[in-house]
Amino acid sequence: MKRALLFSVLCIFMTCPMTFADDNANATVENTVSSVISAGDFSPQLVNKIQTERNAIYNALNLTTEQVRKKDEIESRRYKELAPALKKLCLDKKKLKELSGDKAEEDAVIDSVKKDLTEARKEIRAISKKYDKEFKKILNREQKSKYSMIRKLKRAEYKKMKKEKSRLGKDSLLRPFGVPVTQADYTNNQNKK
Repeated sequence: MKRALLFSVLCIFMTCPMTFADDNANATVENTVSSVISAGDFSPQLVNKIQTERNAIYNALNLTTEQVRKKDEIESRRYKELAPALKKLCLDKKKLKELSGDKAEEDAVIDSVKKDLTEARKEIRAISKKYDKEFKKILNREQKSKYSMIRKLKRAEYKKMKKEKSRLGKDSLLRPFGVPVTQADYTNNQNKK
């Protein structure tokens, strides 16, 4: 019994340090690399998000194998062309955020960064439009109408989210905790404002 216990402890002791040391070293290197890459550039995350959303749309369209093959070709070209534009968008957003925090910056510099940001967004829209047209060419009539409906619903959902986000920035009609006034009086005061 003592020999078996001693043998199992010895085996665990011999195997554990190598396994843990390798895992920790790799994890540390991967964390360091990912933190350096994502310092201000979150374009890989945007590409993944776009791919996920588009894959959901493609699944709803019931594409044939030939259409899937063509779709994959179109998508690979789309993401190659989108990656630099998304990277530029991310870096411009980071620059604008840094400049907005610094009060000493001139308005002209901030305006030029905003202009660059707008141009990056236009470029992304143009790229997406180009590849959407190309993708629609491989669809049949029923799939095109379904695709248009899905896109329409996505835009409506986006507008609703944007409206909610802007609404949440406004003053709430709920009485803050600890304010000695009734909810009805507080709501009336907020509506008057």
